[in-house]
This record gives sequence, structure tokens and C-alpha cells, in this order.
Amino acid sequence: MIELKGISKVYNKSKPNEVKALQNINLKIEAESMLAIMGPSGSGKSTLLNILGCLDVPTAGIYKLNNQEIQSLSQGKLAAVRNRHFGFVVQDFALIEEYTVMKNVEIPLHYSKNKANKKERILTLLDTLGMKEKASEYAYNLSGGQRQRVAIARALINNPDIILADEPTGALDQEMGEQVLSIFKRINKEQNKTVLIVTHDDKIAKQCEGIVNIVDGKIY
Repeated sequence: MIELKGISKVYNKSKPNEVKALQNINLKIEAESMLAIMGPSGSGKSTLLNILGCLDVPTAGIYKLNNQEIQSLSQGKLAAVRNRHFGFVVQDFALIEEYTVMKNVEIPLHYSKNKANKKERILTLLDTLGMKEKASEYAYNLSGGQRQRVAIARALINNPDIILADEPTGALDQEMGEQVLSIFKRINKEQNKTVLIVTHDDKIAKQCEGIVNIVDGKIY
């Protein structure tokens, strides 16, 4: 599904403060796999995730998604690919505090062509995540675990092929982190989604099918 060939990312190229965030990354990710991406702070993990999710573009190399070359697409086409294929989950949840659970989950649908039966779809999804009874609750009233479930629902509402999770358990205690990981496992196995998790936690990584280790912008 995903193939990276010689992917590099350089910030401030040819300047004294040039940063080589990624160097010659070669990686194949099969559909419906669940992988952890690990490495020390500043190793390039988040840069890799941003390129995979079409939030950033490489300085060099080839990125193929379902055999389509992605790296040279216009911003508009990148946005369309991003909305169609990817769901994003981040460490700080990125919910809008003054929105209800329902309204937070609805946000990606504003950019989607598929708006049919949106209320029913949202409630069904929230039900599968144990959050249906909180649909009318404001985000600022939710616990950390509840917030992450809403963030996962928001990532899933457009039925993407791939879930990209950047430290999704980093702001949660161990018990809540395990619950969130079990949700990702269920999404992977029951809904056949590809799940990529950036994590510092060995316990989380070891429960994935494989681990991609990045150090100084290179895969080891």
C-alpha cells in the first residue's frame, strides 16, 4: 500500500542551520498492518508521519500510495488524498473545547463529499467506542481517556484506509493507554485498517506487528 524510496527531508537547505530530518528512507508498509515507529526525540519520527499523511512533502525521493506517486501532487490534490485515505490521532487530542463530542467528530465531514446520514454515522461510531452517551457533552468536561476516544472517532468518521497516531497514549495513564491501544488493535483487526503508531513506549510497540526504528533520520 505504501512505498517510500530514497525519501529525504531537509529544512533550511543550504543554510548554516540546515537540518536533515530524514535521510534516504526506504520503507514498505503493507495494507492492514499495525506498526510502531520508534526513536529518540528529534530522530525524525513525526516528520516521517507528516510525510506519510501528506501534511508535508519530501525534499527528495518517491512516495507511492496504492501505486500513485504522491510527492509531486499539488496542495489541493494532497488535501484530497489526505482526507480520503488518512485519519489522524495526536497526543494532545486536538479537540475544540467549546464543541460537543458530536460536533468535534463531525469536523472532517465538512471537507468530505460524503455527508449523507452524518448524524447516524457519528452516533454509530461513538457507540462502538463507548462514547454514545457523551455525544452532547462538551469537550472540556471529558476525561483524558474519553477525549482520546473522541479523537479516534474523529479520525475514523471518513472511513480512511490508514490511521496515523502520534504518541496517542502519551497523555494518558497506563490503564487508559492500554484501553486506547486495544481500540487500535480492534480497528486494525475488525475494520482492516492500517495503523501506524509513533511511540516512545516499548510496551505499546511490542504489541504491534512490527517496529520501525529511526535514529538521526535513518531507519535501523
